[in-house]
Amino acid sequence: MVGTPTLLSFHFSKQNCFYLSSETMTWNETRKWCQTEYTDVVMVHNENVTRFLEKNLPEKSSSPYYWIGMKKINDIWTWAANGQSVDYGNWAPNEPNNNKADENCVELYTNTNNKGKWNDDSCEHKKHPICQKAQCPNNCTDRQYCVEQVNDFTCVCKTGFSGPVCETVVSCEPLSAPPHGWMQCSGLYGNHSLNSNCTFSCAGGYKLNGKAELKCNSSGAWNAPPPSCAGAISECFPILLFGGGLLNCTEGHDSIRSACRVQCPPGHLLLGFAEFTCRADGTWESSFPLMCASYVHFLIALLASVVISVFCGCLFCCSNCRRSKKAVRTRPETVNPAFEAELTPLEGPL
Repeated sequence: MVGTPTLLSFHFSKQNCFYLSSETMTWNETRKWCQTEYTDVVMVHNENVTRFLEKNLPEKSSSPYYWIGMKKINDIWTWAANGQSVDYGNWAPNEPNNNKADENCVELYTNTNNKGKWNDDSCEHKKHPICQKAQCPNNCTDRQYCVEQVNDFTCVCKTGFSGPVCETVVSCEPLSAPPHGWMQCSGLYGNHSLNSNCTFSCAGGYKLNGKAELKCNSSGAWNAPPPSCAGAISECFPILLFGGGLLNCTEGHDSIRSACRVQCPPGHLLLGFAEFTCRADGTWESSFPLMCASYVHFLIALLASVVISVFCGCLFCCSNCRRSKKAVRTRPETVNPAFEAELTPLEGPL
């Protein structure tokens, strides 16, 4: 485990800090650690950096010394952090000598005699790492992010912005409200620009097909196709069918039954309507329940209904006859007034 790094505060080319660790590691391990935790291995590419390290690095009388970010690539001494060949040198006397034929990395001495000088050594030897980190200032805009570079930094446009100062914002194709519906859009950079949102709704009796809210992505496209408003279809209650018949229904929008047809088994008669249509208001066009009755049962029922009808008719007739006779018996007798006058004796003397 790498020890806690020690901070060496050093301002160079805007702002730059150096870090070192008390642990030792190979040059490749040093590069990986520096790139993970900071920016890269230190570049000692001018006299100012050399003087600072001479003054601030803990002095060591013998190895292990400190790795710097120089490596031999294609037989050319190169700064690994930016890929540039070395044009500044501070080699110790008689160095580099490639004494062991594999001395392709560079260490920095801190002993009294060669303090700040360089020596080529095998990259597999373990030494103390020195890392550097560019400190991003707070002068990037809200449309930019800071990228640390060796001895420097740069402000880069965030995704969805472009231009010299990231003034151009990506836009999506303008949307419009669907027929029988409404749309409301809002966004920090405009109604149809990066991260703007549009919400949709439909008038009464219509149903929204699609997403109710769309967002403008950094690619310049909406996250979903625009929705539409379709006539709403209400779900009808299930049809009650008795007697073992088959009910075949077509499926409408949203898997709601839109039309049904009844088929009775052979030898059965349908009592009711054969076809039904589900209205938009959730009611059936025809009445129900339904029944598939066998012909035998139907004839029995028909005969029974005839017998009941005849019986009821007879009862009705008998009842009327009784009422008529009773009315005749209770009627009072009347005499012709002219006949009564003839029977009345004359008053007075004969």
